[in-house]
Order: sequence, then structure tokens, then C-alpha cells
Amino acid sequence: MKKFWIYTAFIAVFAFTVWIFAERITRVDPSLNSHPEVQALSNEAGDVKLSDLKGKYVLVNFWDSHNAVSRIAAGEYDRFFRTHRNSNLKLLSVNTDTNRRLFNEIVHGDGLDSLTQYHILDVKARGISPGYHPEGGYSSYLVNPSGKIIAVNPTVQTVEKIIAKGKK
Repeated sequence: MKKFWIYTAFIAVFAFTVWIFAERITRVDPSLNSHPEVQALSNEAGDVKLSDLKGKYVLVNFWDSHNAVSRIAAGEYDRFFRTHRNSNLKLLSVNTDTNRRLFNEIVHGDGLDSLTQYHILDVKARGISPGYHPEGGYSSYLVNPSGKIIAVNPTVQTVEKIIAKGKK
């Protein structure tokens, strides 16, 4: 009987956590009327700025190796964007680890697309606006073609629905 209550409590806590997370991904901070800027990020594909991507949907994903949820999300977004490579969609997956070598090992080990992965050592020095709150390294922002944030921490299903609506 004791195990029953332990399992029941575990399920209740898990369900509550999922509910809170689901609430978080559907809300957009009203103070973020337009996208905060991301200055030049560099990888083997070259430099990119968010303002250069106007006219496309862009998912800006901050992650680091010490946060399992953000690392899993980076993998899910990467797989989704590989299947939607030719659409009006761009992924800027920004790693905030302090160790570049660890970042490279994770990109290789997790099979992430190196063309969508960016590493920054100093968030403030790289021009990442405080509007993104990148110091936590755990949030994602979907920006519409006109440059407005329309979803915070969206699931791949949410991204797919929004993109489908935008094509109509």
C-alpha cells in the first residue's frame, strides 16, 4: 500500500510539472513586442544576425550541456529543422557553455547539424539582447517573418502549426 501512495504522489508531481511547462510555452511575454537582436553569430557556415533573417520564421534556441531539458530540446529542434530544411524556417541554436570543446563534442556526439549550432562564451559581449534572458541558457523563442516573438519555448508541434498557418 505504501508503494501505491509513492507512485501516486510521483505521478501527481509529474503531471503538475507538465501542466506548468505547458502553460509556460503558450505564453508570450507582452513586453517583447518585437525580437531582441542577436548580433553576428559565427559557425562553419559563416556569420548570421537575426535582423538579416527577416521574412523567415526563426527559432532562437538557447541551451547548455548542464541543463538536460535544454539539451533535449536542442536535439528535438535539430531533428525537426532537418526535415523542414527547405521551408521558410531557420534555426539559431545558441550554446552558452563556458567550454567550447565540450560544445563541439556534444554537437558531434548528439549528431546535431553544425550549420545551425552556434557557441558563445560571453553572452553580453556577443550582443545577445537581455530581452532573451540568455544567461539561463534554457529558453527558445519563435520569431515570425516580421520580427515579432510569437511563442516562447514552443514544441515542434507548435512550430509546425504556426508555420502551416503562415503559409495560408
